[in-house]
Amino acid sequence: MSKVRVGIIGCGAIAERLHVPDYSVCPHAELVAFCDLIEDKAQALADRFAPEAQVYTDFEIMLKKERLDAVSICLPNIFHGPASIAASRAGCHVFVEKPMATSSEEAQSMIDAAEKAGKLIMVNQSQRRFSTHRKAKEVLESGILGKILYVTAMFGHSGPEYWSPTGKWFFQRDKARFGAMADLGVHTADLIRYLSGMEITEISAFAECLEKPDADVEDNFSSCIRFENGAIGTLAASWTIKGTGANFTNFHCENGTLRIDNSQPERKLVANLVNPACEIVFDNPGPLNHYEGSWGVDVAGAFVRAVLGLEAPFCSGLEGKKSLDVILAAEESAMTGKRISLKH
Repeated sequence: MSKVRVGIIGCGAIAERLHVPDYSVCPHAELVAFCDLIEDKAQALADRFAPEAQVYTDFEIMLKKERLDAVSICLPNIFHGPASIAASRAGCHVFVEKPMATSSEEAQSMIDAAEKAGKLIMVNQSQRRFSTHRKAKEVLESGILGKILYVTAMFGHSGPEYWSPTGKWFFQRDKARFGAMADLGVHTADLIRYLSGMEITEISAFAECLEKPDADVEDNFSSCIRFENGAIGTLAASWTIKGTGANFTNFHCENGTLRIDNSQPERKLVANLVNPACEIVFDNPGPLNHYEGSWGVDVAGAFVRAVLGLEAPFCSGLEGKKSLDVILAAEESAMTGKRISLKH
């Protein structure tokens, strides 16, 4: 089997810590090109993982010069759409970071470009791959908890400046378009859609910048949501969580509650049932790949296997768009003070 020739567009923290290491241990992938406006960043990543790879500062030149099969797009949010469409038109499969675009129309244009080229587009909604979330999906689909009635979901930390010290763009609306709402909130929106199998049909939201001094985007976001089956819940994200983490999702159901807590390294999944009355602490299925510093989610490997037709995409372009649409509706609600309906 020939290897998938991969180019990296954007060599910041998410490329360095997740995409590139994942590709480097994938037996079906070959890293052949790295692109970043800051040439030294691209060169450093190439030197570390693929010394024979070519380095570029313009992704359009890279797409023209290199015989690429696929690309990872790890750029600031506003560049996801243009880079994705250009890559599809150049005959590449696309793996794009979340949020996949800055508007629903742009997301659809990305999907259309990939479809016209006969290529795959996937969105890195990586939380679908967490061990606790894979097990939670199995538990919810088993039916032991019954109908979902209420959902609480929260993802927060102290801010992107601590995770990506050079990522000043996170706080700039002209580059990020959103703040915590899309950086973290799109993860929770996607996750509860994926785990429940239900679409969000209404949302009412608040968004504020309460602490980050140089930000012109929100650093806190909270919302109330309604699902298609009538269940309701809350969805929140924050860049101002201190002293601990906040990454949890709770499903309150007819026959008990499923609690997922990824705030601590041990990551816990617990079901408290009513009939029979019991508490079940589930063992984590374990990581999907192994290397020093691995997140254990194997997102790039999964993308390569999807390109080769060995498995289904874990988050298609359409799925990524649906989760983005939730965040766009939340933004509209926060700006207008109105409850917003979503149509899928």
